[in-house]
Amino acid sequence: MKGFDRARVAVMATGACAFLEMYVTQALLPELRRVFDASIGAVSLTVTVTTLAVALVAPFAGGLADRHGRKPVLLAAIALLAVATAGSASAGSLDALLVWRALQGAVIPGIFASAVAYIAEEWPPAEAGGVASLYIAGAIFGGFCGRFIAGLITAAAGWRVAFLVLGALNLAVLGIVTAWLPRSRAFSRARSWLDSLAGIGGHLRNPPLRATYAIGFALLFSLVGSFTYIDFYLSAAPFELGTHELSFIFFVYLVGMAVTPMSGTWALRYGVREVGLAALAVSGAGLLLTLIPRLPVVIAGLALGSLGVFITQSLATATVPRLASAARSSAVGLYLTCYYLGGSAGASLPAALWPLGGWPSCVALILAVQSGAAFLVSRFWPEH
Repeated sequence: MKGFDRARVAVMATGACAFLEMYVTQALLPELRRVFDASIGAVSLTVTVTTLAVALVAPFAGGLADRHGRKPVLLAAIALLAVATAGSASAGSLDALLVWRALQGAVIPGIFASAVAYIAEEWPPAEAGGVASLYIAGAIFGGFCGRFIAGLITAAAGWRVAFLVLGALNLAVLGIVTAWLPRSRAFSRARSWLDSLAGIGGHLRNPPLRATYAIGFALLFSLVGSFTYIDFYLSAAPFELGTHELSFIFFVYLVGMAVTPMSGTWALRYGVREVGLAALAVSGAGLLLTLIPRLPVVIAGLALGSLGVFITQSLATATVPRLASAARSSAVGLYLTCYYLGGSAGASLPAALWPLGGWPSCVALILAVQSGAAFLVSRFWPEH
């Protein structure tokens, strides 16, 4: 597929779509807490239910993509996501919003599992890592846009309008992917949906794959934990930022978007293991910087913290389908399950520590999880 520039643009758009709504309520948590008169733990569920739904549905979405094809499942998932996102604007209570958020999470795995398997199959190995990095760059951009756009629109017109605008953006991505992503040429259809799911047993018996699944858990735990609870940290003294100001915090994502596409080149030059360990070290150092109560330093720390996670995630995304000898979508789906279970844990577990130590206690927990990921990278990821 060399030379298919439009295909690469479609891949980036797909990544953006997958993450446009995933964490959109992170920028809205203080506002949602005010509107629904709810606790920190209650409104943080708007992140938790979405990631938990992704985790539960992911293996089945991978099976569907192995049976029915990458692009058909991808297009159906994007269309359903647009509907669920627009529907969120109709929520009249926090419980209703949680239901819509869970529905969003239930359709997102069809995007991720189909896209990652498509990349591994349709590009030669020498290029697939770079294209996977483009996908992650798109995901980073989508994560930024979702939070930033939602924050600005909420401040100007309310959170319901924000969800309607994001639903319209999903439809725009649907048009791009339909027109620019070529049909699969190397897809091998599973004999049945159950045959694809049966491959999960083999994936779980593969030690490097198991380790990568655990690394994925740690990565999203770190990212969601950081960007969910940093809002409460920065909305209190001495920062006292409002919803409008908090939406600009997610500009740090653009650093990751600019740098992550180079991770494939770095991995080829220096080795997957070495780049992964260096990225996790950068992320940990960034988190420590956020403990210094000066806004520019906190923002720099967030930029470094997220950058390290994005680079490691790019490596993991390219590694999973390569480690699976068959049923690649179900391998990616299982990775998604572990990845988003980590996101669910990252959205909820720090809430229990917040009354004890606030933001510093969250940082300590995230660093402990990242240390475990670094051990697994050093033990199970290949040098090259």
